[in-house]
Amino acid sequence: MDPPPTEEWPDAPLTEREARDLLGGDVVAVWVMDHDEATRAVLADDGAKGGGVIDVVLETADAFHPYSYTRYGDGTRWVTYGAKRKGSDGAAEAREPPEGYRLLADDRDR
Repeated sequence: MDPPPTEEWPDAPLTEREARDLLGGDVVAVWVMDHDEATRAVLADDGAKGGGVIDVVLETADAFHPYSYTRYGDGTRWVTYGAKRKGSDGAAEAREPPEGYRLLADDRDR
């Protein structure tokens, strides 16, 4: 089953500033993945080449919420993979998002 698209996200990759701006409310940290150009070309269309955030995880007190800007149907859009609860089965006592993500902003940045 394909992940559902998000309705409230833009129709383009995020800038790092836009990703950083997701911090606040329940979101205590923003994590991003840095892809090489070959990987970006597979995951997203030409609009994602040359920069921009295409994978982000929003961390709340009890879960990680992953999103990706990826090929979807006949275009490219943001999709969500649902919440991954911290410490639950499948999260393996998660204290950090999946391997390969770097911390972009956290609640100490406020």
